[in-house]
Amino acid sequence: MRIPPYYKRPGWQRFFAGIVIGVLIGWVFFLYQYGLIYEELMVKLSEQEVTIQSQTRTIEELRSQQKEENEENARKLTVQKIEIHFTNTQRLRLNQLTLFELQQQALEELAFLERKNIASVSETRDLMKKMLENKLFVVDENRFQLEIEEVYLTTTLEIYAKIIPPRS
Repeated sequence: MRIPPYYKRPGWQRFFAGIVIGVLIGWVFFLYQYGLIYEELMVKLSEQEVTIQSQTRTIEELRSQQKEENEENARKLTVQKIEIHFTNTQRLRLNQLTLFELQQQALEELAFLERKNIASVSETRDLMKKMLENKLFVVDENRFQLEIEEVYLTTTLEIYAKIIPPRS
């Protein structure tokens, strides 16, 4: 048995040529569509990478900002500094050195309050007042006592005290 010679018939030749041309056109169409889709996906992927990087930077900035705010809030909730002001220094006419030494001794008495929680310092405010009022401060062989007039409690503990001079 023998296969008929289709290559000699022009109808069959046109049919096979149409199939080859159709396959080539289909392949070119497939490559073109695949290229368009691939290009769109690459653009979308690049945009998403940029978005991810910017979001990552934003997250890191927010985390660092939140950490700073937490540290700042922790500092705000503790006593950072203690200041003592004397209200009757003009009337007593004490020299600056005596006032400074008296202030330093009073600050040494209250040094344990630094970096303490404001709420706990507020609860022990009366005890702190009594402690300063009952203490005798000795400066240059003179004895002084303090009478607490006002106490302001924020991150800075401000105490306004009156100096009771030595009794002769």
